[in-house]
Amino acid sequence: MNRTVVGNAENRLMILRKISPLYPWGYAHLHTMDSYEVLVADTVRRADPLGRCNTCLKAPPAGARLMKCGACSAAFYCSTQCQKAHWPRHKSTCRANTAQDPASVARYGYTSFATFSRDFQDFLDAHEWALRMIVSVQRQLQRDANPDVPFSELPMLLRVAMRCRTTSSDTQKHRSPATRFAVVSQTFHDLEAYARTQEHLWEQNAPVRDEIHRAFAQQLPHYTGQLFAVHYDVPAGMDHLAFFPVQTPLEPAPGTPEQRRAILEDMLDFCTRSINDGFPLRITTLEGNRFPESLLAYPGTFVRSEGCWVWKAILEDWKSYTPGQHRRLDLAVAGVKTRLAIPDLILSSLHITCAVSTLIVQDAFARRRIPISS
Repeated sequence: MNRTVVGNAENRLMILRKISPLYPWGYAHLHTMDSYEVLVADTVRRADPLGRCNTCLKAPPAGARLMKCGACSAAFYCSTQCQKAHWPRHKSTCRANTAQDPASVARYGYTSFATFSRDFQDFLDAHEWALRMIVSVQRQLQRDANPDVPFSELPMLLRVAMRCRTTSSDTQKHRSPATRFAVVSQTFHDLEAYARTQEHLWEQNAPVRDEIHRAFAQQLPHYTGQLFAVHYDVPAGMDHLAFFPVQTPLEPAPGTPEQRRAILEDMLDFCTRSINDGFPLRITTLEGNRFPESLLAYPGTFVRSEGCWVWKAILEDWKSYTPGQHRRLDLAVAGVKTRLAIPDLILSSLHITCAVSTLIVQDAFARRRIPISS
């Protein structure tokens, strides 16, 4: 059986930590289940608060504060060592942030572009699982809609239009970063054309892209050498780019295109609602949970605790879900057209999107298939 994660455990973790700062919202870890390893997003675990070091991605100890970049105030670090290590990647964006006019964010209640930028980063952290799932789902829907086009020739850019929900009258410190922005739309575009029209931004990200490419080439045996990009169109002239590997599929996606579309459209709608309706999804480590149940994400909210925004579960297990705990969660569950239970919807979507997933490795379900039906 082909393995997406290769080498011994120590080497794999070393490589993953190298990739860590290059991922758009955080790093990755190896989650071991029945001696089977699945690469999942680490920052979506329940215990991780918002606001972490830009280099090692660790949260500060209780009562401690992160240091911020003295030039742009948009990057935060737990130590001077982390700040120095991050500078080669940060310097171009640091200069861009410093040049931004504070008036561009005043209408949203912000006094500086740096604070606005940091809150958007916290928003991405808060909704990492759902945002990654949206990217995975859109890529699979794109492939299914173009069965005669080689996957390497499909558009390699997904643009996600965002809006800021705050106003000049908002008191920022009392509003969770998880609720400050919303997803408006997602559309595919030609990456080469984008690079030509956004030449300055593209060149600014060149060192990061090169480092990401080298890390993926070392870590992923089925990496084609192509990068898939996600561009977040954020108000106030802010641009945010994320990059993911394009890999050769190990096998066809399960189910028929019609079955997949019904399930994935439900998953897309549920994830978008979780972002826009205030119940961020995160993986929770429940004792006794084994693969694949350990891949499930659960809804929660962010609350203030010891100066940090910390995720608090709405429910500890989907088996305990009953309507009435969160009105908008109830509406999202009721809006699932396939009538699949949410755990089945999540696991089916993860299985379908394995070849394009930004959450798990390709062969995550090689030993245990999930029936696909709608």
